[in-house]
Amino acid sequence: MAITRRTFLAASAATAAAGTTVGGALAASASSSTTATPVASPPGDVVGKITVGYQGWFAAPGDGSPINVWWHWSQNNSQPPSPTNTTIYSWPDMREYTTSFQTAYQNLGNGQPAKLFSSYTQQTVDTHFRWMQEHGCDTAALQRFNPTGGEGPTRDAMAAKVRQAAEQFGRKFYIMYDATAWTNMQPEMKADWTNKMKAYTASPAYAKQNGKPVVCIWGFGFNEANKAWPASVCLDVVNWFKGQGCYVIGGVPTHWRPGNEDSRAGYLDVYHAFNMISPWMVGRISDVAGADHYRTADRSVSTTSPA
Repeated sequence: MAITRRTFLAASAATAAAGTTVGGALAASASSSTTATPVASPPGDVVGKITVGYQGWFAAPGDGSPINVWWHWSQNNSQPPSPTNTTIYSWPDMREYTTSFQTAYQNLGNGQPAKLFSSYTQQTVDTHFRWMQEHGCDTAALQRFNPTGGEGPTRDAMAAKVRQAAEQFGRKFYIMYDATAWTNMQPEMKADWTNKMKAYTASPAYAKQNGKPVVCIWGFGFNEANKAWPASVCLDVVNWFKGQGCYVIGGVPTHWRPGNEDSRAGYLDVYHAFNMISPWMVGRISDVAGADHYRTADRSVSTTSPA
């Protein structure tokens, strides 16, 4: 893929609190059978609602976070962002943050010091969820990359902060696992859900669809070296979460239906096992003709099933 998910999220998240994701538009059976009768899921916390992706992955030294570096703000995250050490594509509007952290940039054009926020500050998260409330965004998909590594404790803390903000501002949230580069994903994702994340479904703010807690898994079937799990492993994980009573969304390749280009061959049963799918479309469409191409060539539209 010319644009990776993590690169895209890092670029877009710096300019806004969250990036819009695609919800279900058409209905399809969870079965791999092509003759099954399509049935649509009814409106719920994700179907018929506006869902945004929430990374919560910015940090700064001194913010109290376990990671305690300039996380996703600079290339060398042990040093403050500067013109020669940056991953910033545009500067965030800092006016509504009460806590900020000084960078190595010169003052902004308005004379104000060049400071940035940390996602670890509860007021930052509260501000983002208040914006969601004010602008009609219903649900946040909390990104959860491999939590067994060094960033795990910060990811754990962000889940608690998001729950608090969602409850305070009347928004919904759910866990969205990103399996990228997660070598021992199959047992560890299950254990993470059982031992840590499942407890969040007790929150009145945790998103439910068809009466089931929502979980998303992004990355199955992509034709990339850091996503090389066999289809059998991916299918086992999807079915395990469904066996836990979850409504499972899949972030899948653009060409999931024909199983070529950015999709590995032989994963159609995995894709069909999801209750909803959201194909990767970042960088794929630039005009109406491009949209028509994907509509007619691959039929790569988001799909839901009622199971």
